[in-house]
Amino acid sequence: MGVDFRYRRLGYLALNVSEIERSAAFATDVFGMDSAGEGEGGARFFRIAPWHHDVMLIPADKPGFVRSSWELESEEDLDRALSHYQRIGLSPQLIPQDEAAMLGLERAFRIVEPKLNTVWEYYARMSYSSVPLANKLTKFEGGKHYGAVVPDCKAVTDYMVEHMGFRVSDYLEGWKASLLRAWPNPNHHSFAPLQFPAPRPTFHHLAFMVQEIDDIGKLFNRIKRHDVQIQFGIGRHPTSGSIHLYIYDPDYFVWEYTLGMEQFPAEGAREPRRMSADPANFDLWDAVPETVHAAKFPPLVQG
Repeated sequence: MGVDFRYRRLGYLALNVSEIERSAAFATDVFGMDSAGEGEGGARFFRIAPWHHDVMLIPADKPGFVRSSWELESEEDLDRALSHYQRIGLSPQLIPQDEAAMLGLERAFRIVEPKLNTVWEYYARMSYSSVPLANKLTKFEGGKHYGAVVPDCKAVTDYMVEHMGFRVSDYLEGWKASLLRAWPNPNHHSFAPLQFPAPRPTFHHLAFMVQEIDDIGKLFNRIKRHDVQIQFGIGRHPTSGSIHLYIYDPDYFVWEYTLGMEQFPAEGAREPRRMSADPANFDLWDAVPETVHAAKFPPLVQG
């Protein structure tokens, strides 16, 4: 079953954090985002572009992934997506207008996908700010993606391709990981299900594309001053070809800078590659991820 709606981009991610002031300082002073105001319940918004926000941090007793939010190309695509998810029995729920307004959205709906029970939000129009970005630490490109540790990568991949409009760019032999793009967004991937040994599904990382290698180099040196730990990198992925640096935030969410991701045409794209699972092929620069704190990755939770 194909889908009849088109994605524009991954809009924003909502995360529960245990100490909002500490996490807000990480987002601005370490990662280089702009503070973009507050929402209900003490939530904080942060942005890297003119859009209303790219990340929403929510005070909570325990950290965890709340939801992903996806921008479609048009209001017509939003209507088609709503009808599609109604047809396949996911019972999409319209977001109340006051909540949508708080999020900078014109109208939106949410579903709970059945493979991981995570919340997905869809909208077509987010408020655009003409106020220039004030934080000059980093030149962000605007694109982003996220990854999750899942119990069955193949099942998640198949469902997202069949029912949610994603396409496979590459996958690791044995379906230990896949890199999925939100068609027709050109980025190599917008979501990455990763089948690592874990006692439960967890959130793995959120990534933001930067413009220059200097952005990654400056982050590498900046984290030393803030006593921030590296999770992976500096390295270069053999799949997307992007240069990367992954770091831990105070709640063990992993945040990534990524540069130089492969771009796909909407039509006539290459076939997905079956990538080697040999550790020697894991990173083109021989970078090795730190795994000591893998069990502390925050869980995937419903918002």
